Amino acid sequence: MTDDPTAAFTDIQWYMYQQRNVAYFAAFTRRNFDDDKLLETARSLVELAPQLSFGFPGGLPDWLLRRVITREVVTSLLDFPERWLNRGEELFADPSLPLFRIRYAATAGPDQAGRAGFILVQASHALVEGADSALLSRSKSAAHPLSEASRDAAPLVKAAAIGAGAVLAGLHLVAANLMSMHPGPFRAATLAYPRAALRSLAREYGVRQRALLFALVLAALFDCGSPAGKRRISSTYSSIDDGGGADRDTYMRMRMRFAMFENRADFLAFVRALDARLELAEARDSGFNDALNAQGVRVHRRLSRLIPFAYSPRLFQFMPYDVVLGLIPPHRLAGPLTQELMEPVYAGALLEGANACVIVPNRRLVTFNFYVQETLAGRVGLLGKALISRSELMG
Repeated sequence: MTDDPTAAFTDIQWYMYQQRNVAYFAAFTRRNFDDDKLLETARSLVELAPQLSFGFPGGLPDWLLRRVITREVVTSLLDFPERWLNRGEELFADPSLPLFRIRYAATAGPDQAGRAGFILVQASHALVEGADSALLSRSKSAAHPLSEASRDAAPLVKAAAIGAGAVLAGLHLVAANLMSMHPGPFRAATLAYPRAALRSLAREYGVRQRALLFALVLAALFDCGSPAGKRRISSTYSSIDDGGGADRDTYMRMRMRFAMFENRADFLAFVRALDARLELAEARDSGFNDALNAQGVRVHRRLSRLIPFAYSPRLFQFMPYDVVLGLIPPHRLAGPLTQELMEPVYAGALLEGANACVIVPNRRLVTFNFYVQETLAGRVGLLGKALISRSELMG
């Protein structure tokens, strides 16, 4: 690893690295993976996602790959994946190792569900994102060529965004050093529902599936869609874009957008209002948010060189939103890399300071991957509250 692992990063990559933001992919396996199989998996993973070799220009020889692999024998898989979903701090502890890990739980034999083991891949979110995970699930290349935008923001829009971004970065710096928005501890929790049933319900409600999935998360965590719910929910949510341009990151395809969702007294009214809010926000997109984000992060990177003492971990964990939402591209297991894996596929990001849920469509299932304050973790099971009369979802 180089002395400064962030020197070649784009601004967004730099920020995500400083956040200690860890992305993960996890699934159960049909057969037991031995050490040789895990090494083969690591080789294939690096071949398809060469960015995982970042900091090692000579590549990753087998002896080094073996150091990022851990295999354990367990008596049961009943408490997985939550048992292993953690902050992944070990990713950043040893600069002599690449920024990813493979962890495997082996059992004595398949259980009643046909599960013989469990694999977890964790990587710095600065190197991989949801679109990469979706490609890797199909054994496709997830290499990141520099991208070019199909459009940039208009000059006046960009100028306004640059000014606002600089101001907000300063306010963020002050606020983050004075307060904590979402004190920990944080905990991971996962759920899975049949995709076809969720699709059917969205059609019945007359909304897009994304709106239904987001609404279910907000109903669980904040009682949205009921008179008892929080009146307004501030959120940031991800979308996939083409990248590039002066006001967009050249590496990340992911774009973060912002929305304030108004509660309604019943779930149907809430999910329809949420769908309309998303549609309106995206119809009005002028590139302002992209330029705002880019400038804010750029200012932070420059200030961190001038006043490094102000850039403690708490600044990068300061998220002034109620929730971070993500719907990433479908994960369809196919090809040699994932042929021994089983649905459901779990994927997401583990970041202290942000209540978050990443939603992952599979072929048959949809997984909800939460990482939230412990005070909210007990509410995750309420996600099915709005669906309690839909017995087909609970089967």
